[in-house]
Parts: sequence; C-alpha cells; structure tokens
Amino acid sequence: MDPFFVARTSWSPGDTREVEQERLRQEIGVEYDSYRRLYLADGQEWRIAGQIAHEDGKKYYILECVG
Repeated sequence: MDPFFVARTSWSPGDTREVEQERLRQEIGVEYDSYRRLYLADGQEWRIAGQIAHEDGKKYYILECVG
C-alpha cells in the first residue's frame, strides 16, 4: 500500500491537499528539496501553504501544488 495514498491521481498548479505532519517529517512517500524548499510527491512539486490541527490532535499541513 502506498503510504502517501490519496484518491486523486492528477494535480494542477493551485490544487491543495492535507498531509499529516509526521508523514512530511519522516518523508513517507515524499522527497524534500531543501534548496528550493519544495516537497516532491506524485510527480508534482508542493509547497506548504498553511497548517491546521484536527480534532484527533494531529497537525496537518496544507500543501499547494506548484507544478
């Protein structure tokens, strides 16, 4: 099973998705480009656009597709 699974399979610049903080910290299913400060996942580049906390107490980042 893909640890970074989402139902959507195609992304365009400006699209957003929520990702659990721990998945990004551990780079589960993503790579981090520290020079450009972007995450690489699903063949796209993503930047952190915000963060939220859910009722379950977990922190999630909102990633925005940049191309």
